[in-house]
Amino acid sequence: MQHLDIYDFIFIATLVLCFFIRFPYEKKNLKLKKVKSDVTLKERINLLCVFTGSLTMPLLYIFTPWFNFSNYPVSLYQGVVGSMLAIAGLWLFWRSHKDLDIQFSPMLELKENHQLITHGVYKNIRHPMYTAVFMLSLSQLSLIGNWVVGPAYFLAFFFLYVLRVKHEEALMHEHYGDEYLAYMNRTGRLFPLLFEQQQ
Repeated sequence: MQHLDIYDFIFIATLVLCFFIRFPYEKKNLKLKKVKSDVTLKERINLLCVFTGSLTMPLLYIFTPWFNFSNYPVSLYQGVVGSMLAIAGLWLFWRSHKDLDIQFSPMLELKENHQLITHGVYKNIRHPMYTAVFMLSLSQLSLIGNWVVGPAYFLAFFFLYVLRVKHEEALMHEHYGDEYLAYMNRTGRLFPLLFEQQQ
């Protein structure tokens, strides 16, 4: 294990908290019967890349010398910004899961008795969990002083988001019809409509 600084420990704490937030919801979701799934090989590969960038590579960075060639010292400004992003991202990550409850799924799929959630953080934002993940991936970029591992999560998730979001919204529109169209018209994808124009 390499010498870790305070920002590495903040990152590790963020990683652990993300696991404890998500695990009970994922466990509940697995018990539900699947009624519609649109999980392709491309989707699975993209999710594997996100997993690699958010967990595998950081763990290798912490426990092996493999990425030492690209280490750099994290500045105070960078560490403070990364810590703030981690705190805000963790709150939104938790709240998004809480509001979704059993509706949560990491895959493009619908389960039995699936409902359209439009309350809580979903009232003004269609994909607050994606917003949370972007914040968490940017916190990794700021907290980990490594040119390879730091941006890995953000780049992998950005690619997944670009390929997935319109497909996901088409799936929801197909299932919920005009109800979802009306929801789209009054919400933004990642931020409230005050900051994002409806496409």
